[in-house]
Amino acid sequence: MRKIWSFFVEAGCLPLQRLVYVAMGGLALLEFRARIDSDPYGAFANWNSNDTTPCMWYGVHCVDGKVQMLDLSSLALKGTLAPELGKLSDLRSLVLYRNRFSGVIPKEFGELTKLELLDLRENDLSGMVPAEIGEMLSLKCFIWQSSWRQFNGAGLLFIQIQGALIRSLNTVLIQWFKLQKDTLAECNDSCCGSSEQQMACNARNLVVPFERRGLLGSSKNLPAVPATAVPSTEQIIALPTTRSSGSFPAVPKETGTKSEPDDESSETNSEPADQSSQANSKPVDQSSENSKGETTAEKSSGDLWKYFIIIPCILVFIVFVALAFMCRKRAAKGIGVPKLNRSELETACEDFSNIVQAIDGCTVYKGTLSSGVEIAVTSICVSSSKEWPKSSETGFRRKIDRLSRINHKNFVNLIGYCMDDKPFSRMMVFEYAPNGTLFEHLHVEDMEHLDWSGRVRIIMGVAYCLLYMHHDLNPPISHPNLSSSFIYLTDDYAAKISEILGFDSATKSNNSVDDGSQDSKLDPYADPETNVYSFGILLLEIISGKLVYSKEQGSIEEWASQYLNDKGSLNNLVDPTLKGFKAEELEVICEVIQECIQSEPRQRPTMKDVSSKLRQAFNITPEQAVPRLSPLWWAELEILSMETL
Repeated sequence: MRKIWSFFVEAGCLPLQRLVYVAMGGLALLEFRARIDSDPYGAFANWNSNDTTPCMWYGVHCVDGKVQMLDLSSLALKGTLAPELGKLSDLRSLVLYRNRFSGVIPKEFGELTKLELLDLRENDLSGMVPAEIGEMLSLKCFIWQSSWRQFNGAGLLFIQIQGALIRSLNTVLIQWFKLQKDTLAECNDSCCGSSEQQMACNARNLVVPFERRGLLGSSKNLPAVPATAVPSTEQIIALPTTRSSGSFPAVPKETGTKSEPDDESSETNSEPADQSSQANSKPVDQSSENSKGETTAEKSSGDLWKYFIIIPCILVFIVFVALAFMCRKRAAKGIGVPKLNRSELETACEDFSNIVQAIDGCTVYKGTLSSGVEIAVTSICVSSSKEWPKSSETGFRRKIDRLSRINHKNFVNLIGYCMDDKPFSRMMVFEYAPNGTLFEHLHVEDMEHLDWSGRVRIIMGVAYCLLYMHHDLNPPISHPNLSSSFIYLTDDYAAKISEILGFDSATKSNNSVDDGSQDSKLDPYADPETNVYSFGILLLEIISGKLVYSKEQGSIEEWASQYLNDKGSLNNLVDPTLKGFKAEELEVICEVIQECIQSEPRQRPTMKDVSSKLRQAFNITPEQAVPRLSPLWWAELEILSMETL
């Protein structure tokens, strides 16, 4: 196949566009798609081989026209991993978690010299991790069985240890071969009387193949190693006149000078004569040769035993360091996300000068990591531990523990926290959504207007995130205050539910007595039924563009009741600034609204029912509702490297 391809290229049969397409990794990605047996969500629907670039394909992210990220997570893909992915030379992130890939991990992945993240967890892979992956110097995070927060540091450490051991053993073997090289000739010329000499002679079967292989990269004037496998018990007087294996002349070790014949024939004819004369005119001192062989063998054997002692000690030390690293890391994390220093966050936030928002007893700062990833740092407005009672500390820790369990692309994920006492600091580090809140886009005139399709995509993103929180997490988690003010938008206007704020209960309890009664003042977490009701109100706000409450109209629920019961009046619910909408989708949304805002909580549907009904109407999959390019992995990688041990 490669020869045929080369022929077409050389013959000029392929257009320039196609050559560019090949260089950008398009063919490697198509080979990967060819190994997919099942694609239930249609992720490869737009992977068209006629495209001039793969950068517009789903899951493929490019920078300057080069494929740098392949993210096909949570798609239930079934098949095997294609070795051709190793040809994506510019790839930095390969995320294939939560699929059904089987087989082994291709060793060709080790050719991805720029790869920093390899996530293969929650698949059906088998076999061992290829040693080539352990030797990848660029790889910062490798996950293939356990979850991110549990396996990230420790798993990668063991993979790196594996690569380091391979390199160390190679170095030791090379040193061993160099020590043995000086004794190989003596083993043929002497009797292996002592145990040390016997060991050196027996080691020749192992050393010679590697030594010969090493000669291929050496200069042409090196002497060849004798090819005999059994040590000779008689002294060798006449040397062989034929050439040894390879292209190296068989020069006797006793000869101090080497001659370079002018041509091949003269070398062949003159060599036997010279060797014969040297053998007859220069007698060999048997006793001196034996003494020299014994001394060299004893020296090399003694050095060899040093390596057998040093290597196990190194292995024990590495295992000890790895165990200590894992124990300290778990102790530092405690509740699932990295603990950071205030100084590190202060640097990222430019001395806490970039204030984004201040509300509910806390301040939100915007920060930028050294990798360029933006973060949001929420700091509680408390300057002393005396103003921070025990109940507030308990509430803070509970919130971190609770948010660290949530990991969804339509949620503003928690990626770190800070609990320094000097100066007193209680902070949380989140993803940053640059396009503001949904409330601002619906009600602030200066903000960019959202069209109907954009609003529908936001609805589905919120629905899928609530579905995950209510049904995928155990125990389930509900949002304490679901509203448009707590929904942030990304660069491509995907929805992200947020709990960045919400520390008012902790700061309000400052003046209260530190007793058990303060537990009632912690964040009042809503139940799933309340979230469903809030989601119904949110739908009304999104399609109408009206405030949830205003003095002119009262509550939005009361205002909408006059239209919801009359299908002919549903158009009156639509935001008049919208240039168009789909009547059939509006009808489904209104049906869901009526079901969600029922006064009896038990009669309200679950988010599983709601999301299923909306998905049938809008035909928007979970993958289409999430941000197309999320910097979460890069933020977590850098935050993890900053983690306090």
